[in-house]
Amino acid sequence: MDTPRRAHLVMQVLQHAIDSDHDRAMRLTGEIAAASTGSKMYGVCCAFAEAARQTLISLYGHPSPEGLWALTAPDPADGPQHPAHAFSVRFITAFANGDMPTCQALYLAMANATAEDYAHSVTALIGVAAHLARVAHEELAADAEKPAQHPH
Repeated sequence: MDTPRRAHLVMQVLQHAIDSDHDRAMRLTGEIAAASTGSKMYGVCCAFAEAARQTLISLYGHPSPEGLWALTAPDPADGPQHPAHAFSVRFITAFANGDMPTCQALYLAMANATAEDYAHSVTALIGVAAHLARVAHEELAADAEKPAQHPH
């Protein structure tokens, strides 16, 4: 699979996930994974994280030069979090903050886990990116419905 085809499929996966067509999104993800090396899949994960970063920017604007992105996860006191969900939030946060060494370390840890954990982690990454996109769409649509403010 060449890079343009992989990129096209990544965008289709995201769109299907945003539309809650999970079966289609997972079939395409499987097609990407079957035709990709570990380094290509790292790039795919970075593409999902970039989509999430762009969504954060559309919602909140660019952070200040000193600012960092932070995504919240469930409180550990409420019980253990699934490692795949922890991976997805940490990976997106590291990517959004330009911390590529952390992204690489997180990906390597995930890639060296079981095949099931790897698949869950990629799925969770897609899920968080899609969730952010749905939230952005809803918030931007709600803002568009508000009456214009008087300039005075």
